[in-house]
Amino acid sequence: MINLRTFDLNLLRVFEAIHRDRSVSVAADKLGLSQPAVSSALNRMRRLFDDPLFVRGVGGMEPTRKAMLLAESVALGLNTIRAGVATSTSFDPSSSTRQFRIAMTDVGEIIFLPRLMQALARSAPSITVHVIEHGLVNYEDLLETGEIDIAIGRFQLNPSFSSQHIHSSNFAVVLRSDHPLIDHASDGTPVLSYESYLQASHITVQAPGASGDPIVHALGADRSKKRITLSVPHSVVLAEIVECGDLMATVPDKSVGWLLHGHQALCAVPLPFKADTNIVCQWWHKRNDKDPGHLFIREILAEIGGDSGPPSFRGASVSDPQIARS
Repeated sequence: MINLRTFDLNLLRVFEAIHRDRSVSVAADKLGLSQPAVSSALNRMRRLFDDPLFVRGVGGMEPTRKAMLLAESVALGLNTIRAGVATSTSFDPSSSTRQFRIAMTDVGEIIFLPRLMQALARSAPSITVHVIEHGLVNYEDLLETGEIDIAIGRFQLNPSFSSQHIHSSNFAVVLRSDHPLIDHASDGTPVLSYESYLQASHITVQAPGASGDPIVHALGADRSKKRITLSVPHSVVLAEIVECGDLMATVPDKSVGWLLHGHQALCAVPLPFKADTNIVCQWWHKRNDKDPGHLFIREILAEIGGDSGPPSFRGASVSDPQIARS
């Protein structure tokens, strides 16, 4: 039986770090300790719990069954302590050195990161942001363990997490201005018919952190008629690929300005059928609801979400001349 009165709580930080990083040396580096000190702490825990806890495997230091059972409780306890300390401590953005880990897709990076870093440079220059990309299936676990602070995207998590709507957008089709399937409205505005959309070859983005495709859902019985010629995990390559051929891409209209910037041969037209609104939220663990630092970063992200895009494209829609070029 472990005596909690004499138990060294610092051992739990070591346990958490090894469990997260699967490496004694990496854990030591992140904790600011020497590798022998972390190895010594691990040996102490092995004696206390009468279990190896971590054994060497193909993926590094693999947790034993007992370690896996301990991990959730350790993470919950440490994160509760961290949240309590953060809440009770005054937060001064101008001097804070906090680090925030945010999960988002590369479309999220395009929309949020330029403005976020500008805002932090002005009011919180010493705050560090780490952006990670993970499969959607991992978001709840990552928020629960504190490996990420915020997850941004088009998805729903369970009620043990808090959320805030950031923005809603529709979808647009990005393609070459002289694409053979483009038609023109009576006022000369480029348009794409439903039949042409189905006839075209498409490039689609299947990001690891994205939820189901609302376009597939909107097409209903015609979904099988949409020809996907290329599937990629990131949006950053879309403009270059679309510009070089007859492929077209369906994207959230919030990202249109960024995708067209510097690509004079491209245009964006309205999606020729109705699809569900693209609703983007930021999610976090409820324990961080009142954390002043956490609230600070969330407020910036919410403000950015309501006013996204670089200055020259802000507020532009697919019907504006700068976007739907004739």
